[in-house]
Amino acid sequence: MSTRNGTRLLTVGGAVVAALGVAAWGSNSSAGSTGNAQSKSSGVKAAVATTGSVEVAIFHAFSGPNAAYGPEAGAGCYPAERLINAAGGILGHQLVCTPVDSKGDPADAVPAANRMIASSSNLVGVLGGGSDTATSVVPLFQQAKIPVFSTTGQSAFDKTKDTYFWRILSPDAAQGSAMAAAAKKLGFKRVAALFGNDSAAQGSAPTAVSGVKRLRLKVVANQTLAVGQTSYRSEAQAMSTAKPQAIVSEADPQTSATFFSELSQVGQVPKLITDPVSQEPTWRKAMIGAIGKSALDQRDYAVVAYSPMTSQAYKVYTAALLASSKQVSKPSQWDADLYSVADYDSVITMALAMDAAHSTKPGVYNAYITKVTSPAHGATVVHTYAAGKAALAKGKRIQYVGAVGPLAFNRYHNAGNQFAIEQFVNGNWKVSSVLSAAEIRAASGL
Repeated sequence: MSTRNGTRLLTVGGAVVAALGVAAWGSNSSAGSTGNAQSKSSGVKAAVATTGSVEVAIFHAFSGPNAAYGPEAGAGCYPAERLINAAGGILGHQLVCTPVDSKGDPADAVPAANRMIASSSNLVGVLGGGSDTATSVVPLFQQAKIPVFSTTGQSAFDKTKDTYFWRILSPDAAQGSAMAAAAKKLGFKRVAALFGNDSAAQGSAPTAVSGVKRLRLKVVANQTLAVGQTSYRSEAQAMSTAKPQAIVSEADPQTSATFFSELSQVGQVPKLITDPVSQEPTWRKAMIGAIGKSALDQRDYAVVAYSPMTSQAYKVYTAALLASSKQVSKPSQWDADLYSVADYDSVITMALAMDAAHSTKPGVYNAYITKVTSPAHGATVVHTYAAGKAALAKGKRIQYVGAVGPLAFNRYHNAGNQFAIEQFVNGNWKVSSVLSAAEIRAASGL
């Protein structure tokens, strides 16, 4: 799916409020007044930076079909901002998370990125470049030598030569294989595929379908929906006729709600095997309106990147998230969202790399990202920014093990994770089972 990548603070009651189109970017001395200007309609108070602050941009969609990506990323950035500043900041600089609306469209994202790069002298990193915009904007950040931590799943970055690109979560290809493995593990024999035709959904569609076939399950239907249509009656009828036991699916909230509403009118909605899109409040709200809450909760299995929520780093993240209610609306809705958690770890990693490099210059500290995350003989394992900063101040080598777990970046700056099957139970997402590496390999053929 697309990196779900923006500012979590702009969700109101599960509905995303369209935030500023492009934030105004000022100099070091004016970052507090210009770099964080917010639309009055957002109802959110932005953090006010002090002179000499540094900024991390939340470069995601805050409007359009994937408008939840911005708030989702914000739920990672603001808790990190809180903890970093509470520990005295980065080399004496306060950190500010600044939302910038990419609108989920390269036509809007490219000029927004160019304006941001040209006008900001205190921009030290970027969260974003979702699957809908990453191939267009990552080269701009690479040229400007600004580290960009992205949750895009596009295969174009599996072996990227962009040295300023970093990805913590597994790519879409792995996501698709995990969804196929889930169908097998859940005992389904007749499976259908249903994906939107946007780049976010199409990243995992091929490996989901090939994985289902490789596991010797029957693909009874394989549909690609043109996103944003007002009706999918013929597709719904064809799906009903195919009689799948489960549908492996990713599509945006509007498309999903329209299709499944019509499917429920012509037949029964089978079990659903979805990806992290289904955990976003906007998707759930749309689907509840389409088929009802009880029906959705009974049918939906979300296959998501997995990290045990009992780790020290995860507990620190959750506490900081819940304390960030001034920046993040209804923060508890994001505490099990691995995209938000990955963005949190991304910001902490950048901050520790700056401390290790003794520099906030992106072109300098970028080379230190693996130095603060890779295992090394004698390295002190740390789980928080404060502990890492203290160890570095004593001249120690550190390994940051974050809320998503160890960050084992390969030479292409990609790190991967486990996957789990989750269900929504009593108001929270609960892990029903964890997919083993062997189960995912069997689906991928690797």
